[in-house]
Amino acid sequence: MFELEQVCNENMSHYSEYEKVFKTDLKQYQSRIYPSESAEVLHWYHIKADKKYIGAIWLEKNADEDFAVLGIFIANELYRNKGIGKSAIEQIIKTDLQNMYTNKILLRVREENERAIRCYKSVGFKENRRYEKGNLNVVEMLYCKVENSSCCSIYKI
Repeated sequence: MFELEQVCNENMSHYSEYEKVFKTDLKQYQSRIYPSESAEVLHWYHIKADKKYIGAIWLEKNADEDFAVLGIFIANELYRNKGIGKSAIEQIIKTDLQNMYTNKILLRVREENERAIRCYKSVGFKENRRYEKGNLNVVEMLYCKVENSSCCSIYKI
């Protein structure tokens, strides 16, 4: 069981724990644990399980883009591989995507993070493209919430 709790000033202090884990463990999987400061529309939540703050998830969007960007991490490794990330993604799609003025979600994941790629595919993300960024191999994935439609491509560098 998990819950999403909106990130606000009163609970922002939990991010200090996430930052410690990011420096020692998460950095190998992802490049950031905060949403973009330039996002014009942002839905940002802590992920809680057993009354503990274990990670975060967000959807961010800029007005000039026709897609939202998903960010997610589970900082507490005891809660990884338990389906919580998948459930959190399904929940944010169900409750928040409609308020993002789009039906598309883009995410980028490191190619070697096979566990995350499997999770994203199980929710309905499709691979859009692969590319190199610096010394990283990146998989860009796209989710389209359109009934009976094939997923369209987005190419943005």
